[in-house]
Amino acid sequence: MTPFHRLLIPALSCWAVGSAPVLLAAENDVKSASIWKVSDEDSSVYLAGSVHLLREKDMPIPPIFDEVYAVSDELIFEIDMAAMTDPAIAVKMRALGSLPAGENLGDRFSEETMTKLESYLSERNFPRGLFDRFTPGMVFLTLSSIEATRNGARPDLGLESQFYLKSEEDGKPSRGLETPEYQMSRFDEIDPENLEALVNESLDDIDQAEESLDEIISAWKTGDGEKIAELILEEMASGSPLREVLLTERNKNWIPIIEESLAGSDTVLFIVGAAHLVGEDSVVELLQKKGHEVSQLEFED
Repeated sequence: MTPFHRLLIPALSCWAVGSAPVLLAAENDVKSASIWKVSDEDSSVYLAGSVHLLREKDMPIPPIFDEVYAVSDELIFEIDMAAMTDPAIAVKMRALGSLPAGENLGDRFSEETMTKLESYLSERNFPRGLFDRFTPGMVFLTLSSIEATRNGARPDLGLESQFYLKSEEDGKPSRGLETPEYQMSRFDEIDPENLEALVNESLDDIDQAEESLDEIISAWKTGDGEKIAELILEEMASGSPLREVLLTERNKNWIPIIEESLAGSDTVLFIVGAAHLVGEDSVVELLQKKGHEVSQLEFED
């Protein structure tokens, strides 16, 4: 697995014919969806796993996503999508991703890593000093974004953008689980050596980016939770600092918000990175441990 997986699905993103999405009978030609339904006696919420960036060739997305959207009264994303259109947020994010005055990236990374980064920038026809003022976390995010974009992945095709635009057109309210500032701060909690290792892994695996995208989007489209977990989590061992910071801590923070929505009368659709919904200590597992009924949706191929 390459580190790009960790950006595209986790971190650092639905469709029913008639009145409501249903689990189809096992004898039908069905596929699992990357969507889970959480129910109590009188209400339910939906947890849709997202790939934050998708490509033209990945369209259309499985119609079950539209069906679940249609019966939902409110959407909740990892971050408030409306805030992401605010120019002030963009300025703040640039500031958060910049090193303090008087520092440059060479003060944080080894000479070997800096040489590798400069070689990468030269090959991609970027200025050699592009990363000089970036924090290590911003370097990792920018590398991932550059390579995803080179392979045709775009944020406007990702689930978050598609369904936020739908919600705006339809007048459905939406909000976020976290702030952009909080998401950026997660990288401050990662040991500098681990973060530099992530950047080096990204550079070493550059040529595998397209193949990685194909694998993970295929698993996401068919709702193959085990495969998604294998691709995303195999290098993030349970209890590791990286997994704790980027996934587990955040999953635990979201449980009370999901339970609050479940206690209400509205149908709420949560759209979050798919890695948050699979594997050990996922949102799905944490809800099940608390006694909630959680079922994965299926749809006809």
